[in-house]
This record gives sequence, C-alpha cells and structure tokens, in this order.
Amino acid sequence: MISRMHPVANWVRVAPHEHRKALDRVLQFRDESDNPMASGLPPAAERWFYEEELPRLVTRPEVRRQVEERIDELVTQQSDIASGLDQTAKALLQRLQFLQSEVARLEGVLDDRH
Repeated sequence: MISRMHPVANWVRVAPHEHRKALDRVLQFRDESDNPMASGLPPAAERWFYEEELPRLVTRPEVRRQVEERIDELVTQQSDIASGLDQTAKALLQRLQFLQSEVARLEGVLDDRH
C-alpha cells in the first residue's frame, strides 16, 4: 500500500484516504483560527492529533510500531543533546577557570608593582 506522511506528524505514515481526511481537518482548524496566516500548525490541530487522531491510529499495530520507533528516535536525540550539553558545560567551566586564574595572576602582578 502506498502511504503518506500525516499532515500533523510527518513521522506517521497513513493511507491516502486518511491523509486527505486529516489534511482537511487541519485546514479546517487553520480556517477557524484567529490568525490563519501564522506559520506552523494551529494549536487546535496539534491538540486534535494527540488527543483524538493518534489514539485512534495507534490501535493499529503498524502505527503503534511507528510511535515506538519515534519514541526511540526522540530518546536518542535527548541523550545526544544531554551528552553534548555535558561536554560543552565542562569545556566552558574549564575556560572560565582559566580566565579567572589569568585575571587573578594579572591582578597580582599589578598589586605587586604598586
């Protein structure tokens, strides 16, 4: 079966008729929005997806598998970011300590000269 990416969550593949129905719903939310020219999805469309659409879709094994894969992908990204933050924080702390030490040394030289 040919599948399409869901208009709210492009990591969920659905049948073409489901895609069209979901897209129509998202466009309806956009048209009802106070600010239809805003970029991104209307908040109502996201709420609808997570509160109604996804719970309905996830009853199917293939969609459940996609959700599980997405969770794994997001957890990996979280871990990568946390690791990167740890490394960056460590490097910044080392640089800060160096700068503080250098300032203290230079101030010491100035104090010794007066």
